[in-house]
Amino acid sequence: MLRHSQTTEQNPDVRIVEETYDDNLAFFEAAIAELGGGTALIGLVGSSDLPGVALRRAQSVLRWDRRPSLWSHAFLIVEDGIREVTVHSRAGHFPEPADNAVTPATLEHYAHDPNVAVLKVRTSDDEAAEIASRATTEPNLERLRYDLFETLGFWQAYLWTRGTPNPLETGIPMASSALVEYCFEAIALDLTPGANDRSSAPEHLWNSARWWNEAFGEFDRPIAGRALIRDPHCMTLGPGEQLWK
Repeated sequence: MLRHSQTTEQNPDVRIVEETYDDNLAFFEAAIAELGGGTALIGLVGSSDLPGVALRRAQSVLRWDRRPSLWSHAFLIVEDGIREVTVHSRAGHFPEPADNAVTPATLEHYAHDPNVAVLKVRTSDDEAAEIASRATTEPNLERLRYDLFETLGFWQAYLWTRGTPNPLETGIPMASSALVEYCFEAIALDLTPGANDRSSAPEHLWNSARWWNEAFGEFDRPIAGRALIRDPHCMTLGPGEQLWK
């Protein structure tokens, strides 16, 4: 469940864009440029394939309206692409335990998902480098608290085995967003003040950006973002299908 932010106005700097794009690469380029570029930006993806839909529905337990999340995955944008922890790497990388399951990919791997967003937290260049280094060279500094490799096992069982409980209801975080939170702890920033425990999820990141802007502003860490939403209702698409042409 999410705590109430005590505000009635959403963050005006996190906007859902109305433009149409042939693919998400054009959106990513435009959004990153509008947000001022840089590294250590946060990416969100909402997929409509079977794993994506399952992950989006799992997060309904975090929402007051019990509807599926817009988001199934989160990643960190760094200088040479992205870093992520994912149940199934679209880049074809095995999540090595020695790297705490962190694998590289590129924005091209998310060119055709229906929902995408880019979020940017105000940081200095040095701070952004510290955040990125946790995903690129220092994935194990907080391994006792962020054992992302082990977390994947619980989510694989949930996706592939009938009758497996929702890991979020048993205190198991989603590894993709947990990586992002781990990285931002490099600058002593809690990205999810609305969460009442460590059950990290992309929904937490989105909720923080949309509703907790006053709290982040008090620490001079305002969040800005752009989102493109084509599937607000969590449709399940077949292989090769997409919501736009």
